[in-house]
Amino acid sequence: NTLITEAEKYLGYPYVWGGSSPSTSFDCSGFVSYVLTNSGLCNTGRLGAQGLYNNSIPVSDPQPGDLVFFKTGSGESGLHVGIYDTDNQFIHASTSQGVTRSSLDNVYWNKKFWQARRI
Repeated sequence: NTLITEAEKYLGYPYVWGGSSPSTSFDCSGFVSYVLTNSGLCNTGRLGAQGLYNNSIPVSDPQPGDLVFFKTGSGESGLHVGIYDTDNQFIHASTSQGVTRSSLDNVYWNKKFWQARRI
C-alpha cells in the first residue's frame, strides 16, 4: 500500500503542533495531509482533522490507507486522526510519542475511537 509505505518513512519523527512536513515535523492532521499528498493518492493540501473528516466517507470495515478518527476532547481541537494499517494498527502523530504505530485494541485509543473513513 503506497500510503502506508509513505507513512512509515516518518515513524519516529517528533510531534510538533502545527507541523505538516518532514522539515517542521508533524501534528496529527499535518501528518495525514502530508502523507495523502506525497503518496500521490490525493492532494489534500494542509487540512485540519475536521477538514479531513469532511472530505471522507464512512466505512464499516477499514482497509489499509483509510483514515481513523478519535474524539479526544470537544470541538475540532478534540479530533485526532491517523491512517489505518492492518490488524487494528494505525500510524499517527501522537502528542506523547511522535509519529508512531498504535493499536485500536489499546484501551485509550479503543475508548476514544469514533469512526473509520475513506478519502
